[in-house]
Amino acid sequence: MSLSKESNKTLFPWLKNPQHFLFFKIFAWFWLTIIGTITTLVFLSNIATNQVSNEDLRGPMKKNLQYTAKNIERIIEKHNKPAAEILTHPRLAKQKLLYLNSDQPDHSISSRVPSSEIDLSLLNFTKNMPPQIIFTEYYQAFGPIKINLPEGQFYLYEIDENHQPPFFIRLKLMPIWLKVIIALLASLTLSFIFSRNLIAPINHLKQAAIKLSDGDLTARAEIDPNRQDELGVLGRDFNSMASQLEQLISAQKRLLADISHELRSPLTRLKMATGLAQMQTPEENQTYLLRIEKEANQLDKMIADVLQVSRLEAKSQALSLHQQSLQIIIDHVLNDAQFEAKQTNKQLIINGQLNVDIYCDESLIASALENVLRNAIKYAEQTITLTLSLSDAIYIEISDDGPGVEPQNLGKLCEPFFRQSDARDRTSGGTGLGLAIAKNAIVAHSGSLTLHNKQPSGLCVRIALPLDKKK
Repeated sequence: MSLSKESNKTLFPWLKNPQHFLFFKIFAWFWLTIIGTITTLVFLSNIATNQVSNEDLRGPMKKNLQYTAKNIERIIEKHNKPAAEILTHPRLAKQKLLYLNSDQPDHSISSRVPSSEIDLSLLNFTKNMPPQIIFTEYYQAFGPIKINLPEGQFYLYEIDENHQPPFFIRLKLMPIWLKVIIALLASLTLSFIFSRNLIAPINHLKQAAIKLSDGDLTARAEIDPNRQDELGVLGRDFNSMASQLEQLISAQKRLLADISHELRSPLTRLKMATGLAQMQTPEENQTYLLRIEKEANQLDKMIADVLQVSRLEAKSQALSLHQQSLQIIIDHVLNDAQFEAKQTNKQLIINGQLNVDIYCDESLIASALENVLRNAIKYAEQTITLTLSLSDAIYIEISDDGPGVEPQNLGKLCEPFFRQSDARDRTSGGTGLGLAIAKNAIVAHSGSLTLHNKQPSGLCVRIALPLDKKK
């Protein structure tokens, strides 16, 4: 039972538009490489060489040359004329160039003067050989046939001046090193072009995927829109997926920001009602109202943090940029941090100073440093170290001697609401917004915030800010 054309197209979709599929491209490029190599060899086989090749002369060509030799011997013997006169007779001269090679080069005779490109001395090495076809760069010779004349012994050759050697003979005449170089260069060139054409979109996809995994939702693969093969389709599908992902995450952030914003109003009314109730409630019931007020304040702070993270991630946070002394900002943050560390019987060690002015939002930088320091104080065993340095940029390192973070969680610590498994409760784990706010605040100032584990234990947060912040 034979398959229909439609069935063939279903089983082999590349039959419909083969140029749109990698299978066809790889197949075509493979053969193009072979054809290109052969074409290059054909072209370069015409390059001049000094080599000579030969093959045994057989069949009618050999018999015809033997007949010509006997005919020359018979005419010279019959008419008793010099060999040169007989050989240059118009009857013989109209035929192919005949050459009588003598052991003494000065006595050699030809039926007519050969062109300047023809070097008949190349035939000398074949005198003692059986009849051959001798291939040289500019002519093809048949012979030798021994002739005994009154002038002495000669070797008859028939010269084909205009005959170009066959392709395979021309290849045979080429040096081996030249053949190898031609094949390698042709193969490498065509393979390089094909590989580049094949790998380029894969590299674009790889780079876009890396950027997307690093949080750059605007990353897209640079794929030619006219490319119709599998890689072109894959690239466009990837870009479509990235666009949908960007829309979904943006919608999620907007929803979180909108919900947080809407919660502010009822929360404000709750705090006002709690205040009024405290004024009218007996002393023995004040404990419950104070608890409600505390939870409301904590919820208010959480909502404020969510809104700040949302604005920073959406780059809609209005920055109040001024020229500020970074050391003064750090000192203000350290005053509170020193007090908090003492309350928990921990030591805050400060190394270095940063007497430099930067163009920044003071409250945002202070908030970032405060969140990182509080996180370090919370998880430190005994010591928190703050190291300040200045070189090509401003560097601030905050490290603790706590248990550190599992390597697979390092990249997630700056995500909103992420907390480690051993810090799920609100008391030790917080809301998971502190480091998210810190990172986005630093990024808003064109800086970077990175995390790594210390040896033997502890977490180190490294903040880098460029020196020139004025825009």
